[in-house]
Parts: sequence; structure tokens; C-alpha cells
Amino acid sequence: MQAAQPKHRWYRDINRTQWKVLIAAWGTWMLDALDFLAITFVLPDIAKAFDVSLGTTSLLLLATYGVRWFGGLVFGSWSDRIGRKLPLIVTLIWFTVGAVATGLSVSFTMLLVCRLILGIGMAPGFSLGTTMVAESWPEKYRAIGIGILDTGWGIGALGAALAYQWVYPEFGWRGMFFVGLIPGALLVLFIALMVPESEVWLRNREALRAKSRQHVAIGDRPAIQLFRRYPRRVAYLALMMLVLCFGSWPFQGLFPTYLKSINTATSTITVLTMTSAVGQVLGFFASGFIAEKFGRRIALASMVGLGAIFVALLVYQVHNLPVALICAFASGFFLVGSSGIWGTILTENLPTELRATGVGFLYNVGVVGGGVAPFIVLATIDRLQFSMSEGIAGFTILAAIAAFVILKFVRETRGVSLHAVEEEASKPQPVVASVKSIQS
Repeated sequence: MQAAQPKHRWYRDINRTQWKVLIAAWGTWMLDALDFLAITFVLPDIAKAFDVSLGTTSLLLLATYGVRWFGGLVFGSWSDRIGRKLPLIVTLIWFTVGAVATGLSVSFTMLLVCRLILGIGMAPGFSLGTTMVAESWPEKYRAIGIGILDTGWGIGALGAALAYQWVYPEFGWRGMFFVGLIPGALLVLFIALMVPESEVWLRNREALRAKSRQHVAIGDRPAIQLFRRYPRRVAYLALMMLVLCFGSWPFQGLFPTYLKSINTATSTITVLTMTSAVGQVLGFFASGFIAEKFGRRIALASMVGLGAIFVALLVYQVHNLPVALICAFASGFFLVGSSGIWGTILTENLPTELRATGVGFLYNVGVVGGGVAPFIVLATIDRLQFSMSEGIAGFTILAAIAAFVILKFVRETRGVSLHAVEEEASKPQPVVASVKSIQS
């Protein structure tokens, strides 16, 4: 009897160049998370240092996220015209310098300005990386590649927790913003020397150059064409991203602050946030496989729903450490980990000449919801005399319910090739469309 052949492993189909692209995108997203999430651990310290309220300090999150739609649109449009690689390097340098400037701020106004500037440059980190992975990895592994890319956010969250444990006690809140400086410089060199330009973009370069030589009108720019050609698609994808990001950030943005408010020991805060970060990493990684198995919409809805339930359990069982650890892990895995599917949905809905523009804009419109969420939660609990645990749990569950409704209008794109997206680009589509129409 012939011996059974060993099962073919998916990662054997990924070549060295594709791994380099993933490493570049992953590293950028990891440092993005490290530089941004550092502030969620030290909001009370900043409030005390500059004599402002905690609610006012939470506006720093909104300041960073509130301008990201602009940065995503500008950098995305630039990337669709000149390529993916240089804009990725620029955004990496931009937000690394912005984080250092945050740590050097001497007033709350200066700090606010630094976060605004940082937000513009931070915006394209995820969208450019996602676009590069989507355009380089094989179609059948696209969601897996983007899911692995998103693990960078979880590793960045883990790094921020470790920095809070090791850097914060010695150097205070300012030291938290210098952690990414050396890794950022090394990653810039790696991308500049080792990572090639997107082949999909290069194949479209001649057509783009022809348009440039013709001195195309402003109305033909990618940022304008995005809204002109896909107004309804942009609308419901933007709404989807707003709701998903809003639902994630009461937990991501306020959980460390909530733990501090109930006088939780620093070591316990670190353990719980690190446990959540580990859950995020595994959730991001698993999200691509789940999306390939069950489809984008079912996978996303299921992970968000389960995540919201575990967040509610976590904030009410936080004093029961064994239960809290399980819930922290599951909250990270399902709720935050579900965002590993976002980039897949966005990249599979847009053609090459508009992909970086669209993903950059849509993702960063969504994160405005994440930026405003902590402020809304804090303002609501202050006005209505809710506890912070009620605010975090309640808004997370409400956002999950809203996400279920919106996902009914999102196109299922499992199995859709980017070539099919190109062919479909010129055809008008209803808000709810079957992928069969673009596979035929």
C-alpha cells in the first residue's frame, strides 16, 4: 500500500519576496501600535502633569484619529500615483518622529499639536501595508497574509505593555514615547534596501504615467475618482469602519485607565493588558483562516459578537484574576483580532488605481470612530453617572449590534481575484451585490 503523501503546507507557496513585503508591512503596523498605544497607559499621568481633566486628556486620542482620514486620503492618492514603497517609508519616519516629539512636549497645547501631526503621518501605515500584501500574496492566501500583517498591532500592544512595566517606572510617561525610535530606524533601512515595489502597481504604471503626461484634470485624481465612481460603496464601507472601530476602542483605549481608576496594581495592569495583547496576536493570525473558511462577513460578525460578550464579562469580573485573564485573552482574540478581516474586505472592493486611496481613506475614516469612542464613553458616564465598567461594556455591545446590521449591506468577497475587481470596476453595482456577478 502506497504511503500517504504529506499534506501541502500553505506557507510553502509564499516566496521570499512576498515574505519581505509582509515583514515590512507587519513591522510598520507593529511600530504604529507601539507608538500610539503608549498613550493609553499614561492618560492619567498626562492629565496630572498638565493639570487638565481626564476627559480632556482623552481628546488626545481623538486628535490623533480625527485627522487620519486626511492623511490616509493624501498618502493613499500619492501612493496610487508613485508607488507603495516610498510612501510607506515616509509614514514610518513621520510617526516615529511624532512619537518622540510627544515625549518632548512641554505643554498640553504642544502635546495636542504633536498628536495631530502624528495622526496625519500615522494614517497610511496600515492601509499601505495592507495594499502591498494584497497585491503581492497569492489570491487564495490573501486574507491569511493580511491577518498575519495585523498581528503587528497585537505585538505593538504587547510592546506597549512591556514598556509600561519596564520603561515607565524608570523614565515616567515621557519615556514611553521613545521606545520605537531605534526599531523604526532599522525598519526604514530594511524597507529601503530589501523590499521591492508592488508588482501589481508596476503593471499599471505605464497607464498611470500616460495619464500624468496628459496633465489630467483634478477631477481625474484618485481621491476624486474614488467618490465619483463608488459613492454608495464608499458610504457603507465607511459606516462599517466607523462602527467597528468605535466598538473596539472603549476596550482598547480605556481598559488600562479603568484598571488604574479602581487602584489595580501596576503588575496586574501589565499582566491583563499583555494577556489581551497575546489574544490579539493570535486573533489576528486566526482571522485570515476564519475568513477564508467561512467568508468575510460571517467571520467578522461572529468575532465581533463574541468579543463584545467577553469585554462585558471582563470589566465585571476584573477582580477575579483567573476569570479576568481568560476574558482579557478572549476579548483581544475576538474583538480586536476581528480587525484582521477589515483590510481584506477593503482591498477586495477596490481596483488597483484606487486601492491605496480607498483603503487609506476608508480605514482612517473608521478610526475617527475609535478616536471619539473614549471621549464619548467618559462624557456619558460623567453626565449619566454610570460607572466606567458600564460605559465600556454598554458601548461595546451597542456597537456590535450595529455592526451586525451594517454587515448585511457589505459585499461578500471571498474568492474574488484582484483581476476580477479590475474588470468589475467600470460596471455600476448596487449596494448589495453577489460576488457571483464579478466571478462570471
